[in-house]
Amino acid sequence: MPSITFSYFDAMSSEDLLNLLRRYARAAKKDDSACKSLSFHQDQVATSLGFNNWSMLHKHLSAALWNETHKLLMLAIKKPGLGDFIDTHAYRTIDEDETTTRMKQWARAKYTPLIEFAFYDSESETGFSWPDVDMVTELGEEFAGKVPQDLIEKVGYELERDGPWGLEEYGD
Repeated sequence: MPSITFSYFDAMSSEDLLNLLRRYARAAKKDDSACKSLSFHQDQVATSLGFNNWSMLHKHLSAALWNETHKLLMLAIKKPGLGDFIDTHAYRTIDEDETTTRMKQWARAKYTPLIEFAFYDSESETGFSWPDVDMVTELGEEFAGKVPQDLIEKVGYELERDGPWGLEEYGD
């Protein structure tokens, strides 16, 4: 069972960032000789990022779009201690075989090879009457930050080797 460790820094979701900030606050609480509460340390993180308290930071990140999350991440990286913590902990380890299987199952559940449902069309780019999807792009949108990009590409190209895939839609 081969494993892969990779950084998800460049594709960090708001949930990932919030989890890292929470872990940082827990680590600060653990190192605190004054034994202050976890909520105190969470509020310290939030105020260092320009929020009144942890609740406001949490609310902001819960609704944040990618660009807002990225902007907050860039601010957090500049903070002494916090930035080093994020650099050190923004890594995931996954089982390559299990993840490959999960990605293929997801793709097969959502998409179908065009040969299974579309008519042949000699004038189209793919040879079928139905538009195809780029499996690397589709897998990337679903698994970005959860799986390294090179594994996403490997699985996408493996799926596309058997021909183009499409989103089978049923008419009324």
